[in-house]
Amino acid sequence: MKRLVFGIATLTAAVAAAPLLAGSDREEAAVALYAIERSGLTVSKALDQAQKAVSGLAYEYELEDEDGQLYHEIKIMNFDTETRHKLRISVSDGTLTDEQEKRSCGVVCRDDEVLAARALKESGYSLSQALADGAPGSRQLLEEAEVELERGVRYIKLEWVGADGKRDTLIDIDSGQVIPSLTNPGAR
Repeated sequence: MKRLVFGIATLTAAVAAAPLLAGSDREEAAVALYAIERSGLTVSKALDQAQKAVSGLAYEYELEDEDGQLYHEIKIMNFDTETRHKLRISVSDGTLTDEQEKRSCGVVCRDDEVLAARALKESGYSLSQALADGAPGSRQLLEEAEVELERGVRYIKLEWVGADGKRDTLIDIDSGQVIPSLTNPGAR
């Protein structure tokens, strides 16, 4: 019985800290975008704040909703200390929390997060550049940004939500070129 209660508590905690728009609607996205605009703590400002707080390379972003509060979650890899930082910045007041975890790889590495961060570092591209290059226009909410390594292509996937629904922007981190999307009619 204790295992069942623990399992339910763990599942509840995981659902409570889920990405904002996982299965949500445009109304929730509009309210989230309004909250971000009202606070002035945009993704770019949160990214700047995180990079000033912790040294390393920002390689992943996610907008999270926990107990009705919005957070910018930014992952930063410090290669010198082999530490991954998961920074959460409150949209409402800018409060920053930092979770640290040792992440290291030898010659053979199977840790997707380390591989993604290494690829971004090797390319010379950045999450900030991807936000500037991949912004689809006004009134768009960034739900998630992460490095993907698939089919010999290294790219950043930006997941946006706007009036026309969800839209992904894919950017090759080696060339900086936007990869034409087949899932978004009219996408670049």
